[in-house]
Amino acid sequence: MKRRRRRPAIATRPLGNVAGHFTREGGAKKRYRTQVAAQSAAQLAWTLNGVDLSSYRCEHCHQWHIGGGSRED
Repeated sequence: MKRRRRRPAIATRPLGNVAGHFTREGGAKKRYRTQVAAQSAAQLAWTLNGVDLSSYRCEHCHQWHIGGGSRED
């Protein structure tokens, strides 16, 4: 008797409290271990592309992300 293969799970964007932990396109947000690393990435985005980003501590993964908002220099 042949064993049936399981269908691969379809990756979906989670709902509920962790929905804010993904980009608008549905991909995972970039995580930074320290605030300094996140601020450096935000500064690099400003230098290279003129994109105004700020760092913030994520309530879901407790690491740092960058995103739009006010800058504190």
